[in-house]
Amino acid sequence: MSKYEQLELEGGSYTTTLSAKYRNRKAWTARDPRRVVSFIPGTIMTVEVREGDAVQEGDTLLTFRAMKMHNTYRSPVGGRVARVHVAAGEVVPKGTLLIEFE
Repeated sequence: MSKYEQLELEGGSYTTTLSAKYRNRKAWTARDPRRVVSFIPGTIMTVEVREGDAVQEGDTLLTFRAMKMHNTYRSPVGGRVARVHVAAGEVVPKGTLLIEFE
């Protein structure tokens, strides 16, 4: 493997060195919009939906308190709630699955 790599960009290309950390990174994948996941650690303040509820895109799902702020999670898709994985008062770490849609 060469020390230098040619990167092709929209505006042209250039040669650069890439670290082993960069080469071994986890590839980005698009998130599944049917799975609502916590983006930072915090506390679930309210859960506005129950399993089986029909929701429209943009409807409020839950309120999440993190870093002294209340964040409203809204539905990324329209559909039916398949599973609610959290309850009000629960403290969750980053990356926790909160709600799933069918």
